[in-house]
Amino acid sequence: MGEKRFRKFCLGVILAALVLYAVLFMDTLFFETGGKIHNAFFVNTDGCRIIAMDVMNPTIAKYTNWEWEDKRFYLKCPDQTWFKTEVANGDWYLKLIRDIDKILEENDLTNDWQIHCYWFRVKITGRWVASLSQKTKFPLEFPYAVKVPKGVRELRVKCYNSLTNKSLTEDAHFFVQPPPESLLTKAPPTLKYWDEELNSNIETPPISVMIVGLDSLSHLNFLRQMPKTAEYMHQNMSHVEFWGFNKIGSNTYPNLIPMLTGLNETESDKYWQKDKCMDNLPLIWKDYKEAGYNTSFAEDMAIYSMFYYGKPGFKRPTADHNLHDLMVELYIIKQESSMAFTNCVGGRTFMDVLLEMNDRLLPHKQRYPFFSFYWWANGFHEFLNSPRLADERFERFLKSLNNAGITNNTIIFFMSDHGLRWGRFRRSYQGMIEDSQPFLSILYPDWMRVKYPLAIKNLAGNAHSLITTYDLHETLKHILNLDSLKDNPITQKSEELWKLKGSKTPKAVSLFLPIPTWRTCSTSQIPSKFCLCHKQVSLPENNRMVTKSASIIIDYVNQLMAEYPVCIPLQLDSIVSAYFAAPERDNEYSIEKGHNHPYSEQGPFWNRKKCDAKDIIVRLKTKPGNAYFEGMTRRRGSTLSLVGEVVRVGNDGNKNNDCIQNPLLEPFCQCAV
Repeated sequence: MGEKRFRKFCLGVILAALVLYAVLFMDTLFFETGGKIHNAFFVNTDGCRIIAMDVMNPTIAKYTNWEWEDKRFYLKCPDQTWFKTEVANGDWYLKLIRDIDKILEENDLTNDWQIHCYWFRVKITGRWVASLSQKTKFPLEFPYAVKVPKGVRELRVKCYNSLTNKSLTEDAHFFVQPPPESLLTKAPPTLKYWDEELNSNIETPPISVMIVGLDSLSHLNFLRQMPKTAEYMHQNMSHVEFWGFNKIGSNTYPNLIPMLTGLNETESDKYWQKDKCMDNLPLIWKDYKEAGYNTSFAEDMAIYSMFYYGKPGFKRPTADHNLHDLMVELYIIKQESSMAFTNCVGGRTFMDVLLEMNDRLLPHKQRYPFFSFYWWANGFHEFLNSPRLADERFERFLKSLNNAGITNNTIIFFMSDHGLRWGRFRRSYQGMIEDSQPFLSILYPDWMRVKYPLAIKNLAGNAHSLITTYDLHETLKHILNLDSLKDNPITQKSEELWKLKGSKTPKAVSLFLPIPTWRTCSTSQIPSKFCLCHKQVSLPENNRMVTKSASIIIDYVNQLMAEYPVCIPLQLDSIVSAYFAAPERDNEYSIEKGHNHPYSEQGPFWNRKKCDAKDIIVRLKTKPGNAYFEGMTRRRGSTLSLVGEVVRVGNDGNKNNDCIQNPLLEPFCQCAV
């Protein structure tokens, strides 16, 4: 080889090395500045490993960032609400809240008597049909408040221009009758923070239960889109956030019916297919009602309710406060808001109506033990970014529960059923993972940590376990018997549970008990196509991605030691083992290419797509010192970056690392002397 050619060859090698170094350095640098996942796994047990994902990373920014500054991204109803309902001295009133002069001006009128207002009794006569009866005219005159007849649950309200007969407003209102006067004169027991001596003989009152559901919201999308709600919950409420909550069905019904009945979708069919109604389903709130609880049930999108969409629904109310008929009525007279498929009535969104229902029931919840199931879908269902428009609303919702004292004696299941199932984000690898990981936090009264220490310790310990809605059903059953939450019964049940291994492992375990570490998707009855647990496939040590991953891991360790000159920079001695981690389902996933309606059960066009993200776990030995380290890298497109912490493993190697006074970094240091 000539000198000139040799120089070109050497220059090429140097440039290639510089490029490779730059790529590796930039990967690591970016990862450090972009927000590090400190634990590579959401779940890391003998039976299941679920990899950790970023709340935000550059690969998903194109799906989430555009709307933050877009002036078109807001939620507003086309009309304004004329009336609000309020209770005074045990009676309900319909009160005008709009300025009457403004109304007259907008409609070119001069006197309030030129407006004729009526209310109607409503009866739902078909699946989405209502009949109006008992038309009653009421005066729109000062003081613009009219008493509502006792016993009324819902009213349709219409006002007209008497000169042109033009409709000016149409709305529907509901009325929750207040508790009996004898209870209203007493101080609500839940307003008082728990102050009894915990070791006294005073019997613990029943703990109320509230299920607060937000449709189609993954765990990470909750954190991404609703930061104010998350922050309030994290800072002000005792809670456990669950990172291994895995969906078990494609849509709402197969995911929630196990929680509400303990049955899977097929098993539940026999309770309603014969009679063509769902009244006989063994719903958990029936057990609570039998135990003396006040019960309520409401979904803000009646037409797509889990019990009515493709199902026959109920012939009779199954709860003390069943608000389905009102939501049907609202759907009949709905208007579109500024957001697609997000509905209004008057000046209120459906979301706000259901939040208002909770406020109306607060006096009951302060005085009775209660079980409530509320589910919000309108505006949440299959929209990635719209939950941020609900953020302040649900922050206020949690505050209202706290301020009313409800959280002092209530366990709240704050949750979702699944993540997004279609759309641009769902077509990405992270979208596929998030679809199977709905949001779940359990909020509990702070005093329970003292009263039931072992049960709450187990609850917190299950934060990184594989769990499903079957487990939530067992947890709901557990709450009905408070004595079973004491340490001795918990210890006994835990010992019995730990003997049930292999095929005997129960699919459903109360979260007040320790979830077995050997639990798998199979023993939990999670279909493989939804399973988040990762399998590991062995890779050859000389694989290019493996050697690059090893280099990133060593570079990371050396960067940690950069401020300690007494620590010798480490080099790769050998790669001990390497594995490719992938979801159990396979390395392909279904994506939806297009659909026209967000409430459709499936998009019309489906394709298979290879996932372009790969997680590589590498165990290696370094020199000098013969220390063993393990780390994990993630490939996104052509970028490879470190995920989680690098850990020192094994007891081999030189322990000469006591030259620095930092116990966290000592395992990474090889002292020069």
